Amino acid sequence: MSVFDRSYRQYHGELRGRFARIWAIATNTFNVQFRRKRTIFLLIACNFPVIAFTFMLVFLAIFMPSGVTGMFFQAFLGTLDQSLFLIIFMTFNAVSIFMPIVFMGALNSGVIANDKKHNSLALYLSRPIDRADYIFGKAIAVILINSFVTYIPWLIYMLVNTLLSGMTGAQFTESIWVYFAALAVALVMMIFFGSIILLFSSISEQSILAGIMFILVLFLPTIITSGISSALDLNFLAYFSVSDLMLSMIHFMFGKPETLMGFLPVFSVPDIDGLISLIILLSVSVIGFLIVILRMKKEEIN
Repeated sequence: MSVFDRSYRQYHGELRGRFARIWAIATNTFNVQFRRKRTIFLLIACNFPVIAFTFMLVFLAIFMPSGVTGMFFQAFLGTLDQSLFLIIFMTFNAVSIFMPIVFMGALNSGVIANDKKHNSLALYLSRPIDRADYIFGKAIAVILINSFVTYIPWLIYMLVNTLLSGMTGAQFTESIWVYFAALAVALVMMIFFGSIILLFSSISEQSILAGIMFILVLFLPTIITSGISSALDLNFLAYFSVSDLMLSMIHFMFGKPETLMGFLPVFSVPDIDGLISLIILLSVSVIGFLIVILRMKKEEIN
């Protein structure tokens, strides 16, 4: 029998469910990340297209006659899936995707790196929490943060568009699938970006370094491959571009909406298979999460 027990103090109090422990880690991490002053600025900059379109709809509904507003919806925006796809296209094309990547990197790069730097994992494990709870809690927090540049602004726009476009009950029923398609697209994007940033955050003890690696690894190949593929007409290079993979996947999951009429530009959808793009994104996400789990299982506590 050992004279001195070096293990962490055992907890003998009342235990709650496992989900409560995971959710406590997620909410604590989420609150810490959103306390930063730069968060609001980054949030507005990332969501500028959807904010601009939403305010434009509200302005038209208030100050323009119903006939002008109806014509605008039909001739300029088209159907709900077309207008939402346009907004996503404007946010996640090869150039504009830089801002969402910066937002996700800036807010999520320290979720594990800061804990490693300050050895906070020992504090977590001194409670009735194991490493699996810790990893899942951090992953949920990252997904929640990423939702602020994906589904949350999209949902607000879809609701405003639905309410102000004068849809009948039958028309709303026919377009309800767009809400679920947008949710599926957002989940893929949140999980993909979340797995990558968690991976870099688990590798480094410096949150700034993790964020820089996240931005460079995702954005530089997107710019380089998009430029080369468009200049030399090498479509297969689009599979190495995060932006092209995203847009192809979104176009596929939205049922391949047709080009809008009116003043909208032609959508430059990458000429690659949307289903393959979806499989690539999900495969990379799974591999990223598995690597994070393996690294955290081997993480030493000082």
